[in-house]
Amino acid sequence: MSIAAAPQAPMRSPDRAPETTQTRLTAVPAPLPAPTAPRLPFVVLVSMLLVGGVVGLLVFNTSMQQSAFQEQRLQEQATTLAAREQALDGELKKMEDPHKIAAEAKQLGMVVPQTAAMLRVPDAKVEGEAVPADRSATPPLHPKVAKPYSVLVAEQKAAEQAAAKKKAAEQAKKKAERQEAEEQQRTSRDEAR
Repeated sequence: MSIAAAPQAPMRSPDRAPETTQTRLTAVPAPLPAPTAPRLPFVVLVSMLLVGGVVGLLVFNTSMQQSAFQEQRLQEQATTLAAREQALDGELKKMEDPHKIAAEAKQLGMVVPQTAAMLRVPDAKVEGEAVPADRSATPPLHPKVAKPYSVLVAEQKAAEQAAAKKKAAEQAKKKAERQEAEEQQRTSRDEAR
């Protein structure tokens, strides 16, 4: 339809204002498509990010596992070294035992001096008189201590029980030998018949 062929509007009454212009309709061109970025570089970029993330996680996980193994190895080594330190400390305490030191000194021929002389370093003076030591002044290292009566009685009972067991074992052995000898005599008699 064209505008010229359009029917005219009816006349309006004078109290209404007349319309002065009529809008013209024109054709508007279709909107242009929005510019689109090429899809291939975007897909490649996202793929690279995903692959990089997965590889990064694998590397991180591997390094954490290696750290855990190294930590375990170091813990075991620390435990071993602590046990060794404890053993060496025990050996050191045994070596520092005064009785052991005294016994070794006695084996080397050392004796306890009766009197000792002291040298004062700042004054360079000797206090006391140095006398050679002899073996008579050296006390015994391990004085003998009498055992309590209860220990002596227990040892005597244990010795009696051991002797009784030994005697019973000997009697059982003799009895077994006699029975074996009698058995052999019986078998030899039976064979002779």
